[in-house]
Amino acid sequence: MAREKKQRISTDGGGAAWPNPFATLNLGSFPEGASAPQQPHPKEPKKRIERLLLRRETAHRGGKTVLVLERFSPQWDPAKLDQLLQELKSTLGCGGKVVEGKIQIQGELADRLIPLLQAQGLGVKRGW
Repeated sequence: MAREKKQRISTDGGGAAWPNPFATLNLGSFPEGASAPQQPHPKEPKKRIERLLLRRETAHRGGKTVLVLERFSPQWDPAKLDQLLQELKSTLGCGGKVVEGKIQIQGELADRLIPLLQAQGLGVKRGW
């Protein structure tokens, strides 16, 4: 049994399979547009949102949960981290500390913590 040869469709552009549907349209005259191209509006630089990583840890803490905020940019000096920690602790009513450039918050408070950080213009990504 020999196979039949497939018919190939030409892709060289010769001979249109269908007539141009726009060929018969009467477009009339259009008004003249602006002669000089308009200058594009200068784009305002996007305000970059800092994205922090929020992790939940229980290791070596007797089963107690600690939320760890990390991936702060280098512009966050220890004094600024301490100030943010104090605001979060007083608002959430919990304990916490700054360890090696990371903020640790005691308790399972992620649902309350994330909106607080977003209100301050920080993005938060859950790491669990």
